[in-house]
Amino acid sequence: MAEIIPYDLARRAPQHDATVVSLRAGAARVRHQRATPFELSYAGDRTMILYVFERRDRRLREACRTGTFTILRPGEPLDIRSEDAMEVLAIAYDTESAASGHGTRCGAVDAGVRTLALEIRRMLRGEANPDLAYLAALAEALRLRADRVAALARPFSTTAALVPAKVRRIRAFVEANLDRAIKVEELAGQVGLSRAHFTRAFAAATGLSPHRFILVERIEAVKSALRGGGNDLSVIAARSGFSSHAHMTAAFRNVEGITPSEWRRRLEPPAGQSGTWTIDDDAPRRVAGARR
Repeated sequence: MAEIIPYDLARRAPQHDATVVSLRAGAARVRHQRATPFELSYAGDRTMILYVFERRDRRLREACRTGTFTILRPGEPLDIRSEDAMEVLAIAYDTESAASGHGTRCGAVDAGVRTLALEIRRMLRGEANPDLAYLAALAEALRLRADRVAALARPFSTTAALVPAKVRRIRAFVEANLDRAIKVEELAGQVGLSRAHFTRAFAAATGLSPHRFILVERIEAVKSALRGGGNDLSVIAARSGFSSHAHMTAAFRNVEGITPSEWRRRLEPPAGQSGTWTIDDDAPRRVAGARR
């Protein structure tokens, strides 16, 4: 039994409040899951790209971290099981591109891939009647960009990556000081390295620059406050280290593609649904959510 993304052969409007929205667009099968537990059995019989918009357990490194994408290649089966809430865009391709085969990237970060993933999510969640030709073009563009990143990928440097314990120390320091400006020199001092050496070692361990890491942590703090029922966005902005409500909104949109208010409206999926998905290739159908 192959891995299959749930999809509709017919052109139908997505169920925007569903845990899972999925459509077939040309040779691509596109699926978006809200932040719920995630399970995937990938048989390795076609190219698949996963983009993680959010994973609430931030201890995970490499693949499946927030803001990363992973290319799964034919012949490389993989099982993913996560009880942690994950918001994931998954695209399976029925055909191979000329650029395919440059190697699998796990946990890669790229602004172009992120922009395309955000636009696909907007279409699936925000449009009553998505243009399937446009969606297919976006899916193909995302594959081409991801393949390009994989083909040109080089190590950040020959510097050894920070060990997990030191990454945890940096995360704890950042989380404890989110309400103020944090300098890279301070982070380097936490692990006894120079600024330049720390920046290389940190990027090798996390795939992020220190500045980007701090920004993502601030956005995660905003999301945590919104999940906890916080209503005063100006207060949330100040506690998360942003200079103003407008600064927070701009940064949040840069990372998430939507404003904090929009994110809060999309927060809770229907009760009793999870993100587990598996479906036979011979029986395409829409799956809005699976009950555990």
